[in-house]
Amino acid sequence: MYNVTLFSQLGRHSHLIGAVLVTVCSAFTLAITQGTAKPAIIISWLDITGEGSVVLLTFGWIVAVLASRPPGKVTALLTLGLTFFMFSALLDVLDEFLSYPASADWLSMVESIPAAIGMVIMSVALFWWHQEQLVLNTQLRRKEWDSRSHEQVDPITQLYRGDYWQACARNMLAQERTGCVVVLDINDFSQFNLRYGQQEGDRFLKEVAQLLVMHLRDCDLACRYAGDRFALLLPDMNRDEVSHLISQLCTSIRHLAFRCNSQTTAVFNSARAVQAQLVPGMEVSALLRHLNEQLDTSASQVA
Repeated sequence: MYNVTLFSQLGRHSHLIGAVLVTVCSAFTLAITQGTAKPAIIISWLDITGEGSVVLLTFGWIVAVLASRPPGKVTALLTLGLTFFMFSALLDVLDEFLSYPASADWLSMVESIPAAIGMVIMSVALFWWHQEQLVLNTQLRRKEWDSRSHEQVDPITQLYRGDYWQACARNMLAQERTGCVVVLDINDFSQFNLRYGQQEGDRFLKEVAQLLVMHLRDCDLACRYAGDRFALLLPDMNRDEVSHLISQLCTSIRHLAFRCNSQTTAVFNSARAVQAQLVPGMEVSALLRHLNEQLDTSASQVA
């Protein structure tokens, strides 16, 4: 399984983090060199609480963007826009602690303009983010149907879990749509795990999941049912078409050259699958139980 820590992810944005830190230091330097400390009695702690929370939240948004996104134009623009906005917000907070001479009235302009620039940059970033999301949505259609709920996503394969699949199947039946169901199982996967380790096994499952998605239509759905088993929901597809698809899937998995750890020699594995017609009035859980029994029975026949 591909797993990355928060710090290693942030390390990929070292130049952006540097820009944020320079901006924060610039705001402090500018304010301290131009102003003098106010008497404690006239400091408004209520204003500091409100304005300070804006700074902290903006900084939190910057960290969230850098921790959750890969390097690229959209990430850079989001970070830059938030940084400009935070610069103005930070100067606004420092105003509560410092008083400035009349000759430093230009500071009010320096305090206001970056926030406006930041909002413009953020607007451009959100537009490009929208364009990016349209592309990602196209890729996700074969992984999700009715809703997007990250807590139901399997962290290894990045496919939705079996519960989500069953809910989509029941919804399809409620709409009186027909189609086919496929349950696919990796042959001797427990032995694969014992020989190469669970981490490599998880990585193999992720590769298989991506392979499955590549073979499906936008209207189809692939989920990780359990363990090394995957469930496919194929609306408006007949048995002959599904049989052809299963043959293609098993052939692709059989020819998947998987290299464990640093080995140069590829490891090959195989899969088997069963199918059933999904028609209105059918009980989804009973159908899945029957398909799983078929797979269990055929497991002993796999060479």
